[in-house]
Amino acid sequence: MTHQTTKAAQQTRQAHVAGATAAATLAAALARLDIVLPSLHGSWPVGNRGFVELGGCSASLASRLAQRINAAADALQAAQQEGQ
Repeated sequence: MTHQTTKAAQQTRQAHVAGATAAATLAAALARLDIVLPSLHGSWPVGNRGFVELGGCSASLASRLAQRINAAADALQAAQQEGQ
């Protein structure tokens, strides 16, 4: 294996680990909200960057996720306005 090939393999591996780590972190954060995306997983890198596949879920789960994201965004916006 040449140095460039080894370097490319290392970059791919690091990107793959980054995707898997990000997927696990997101899954843990969603679990705190009692939300599980069944197809969520790290995937092969895209452009030497970690990649996460969110996958599909039911419409009711997507609605619950949107509600939780909107509630968090509202709380963040309110906190920012209080700080001004």
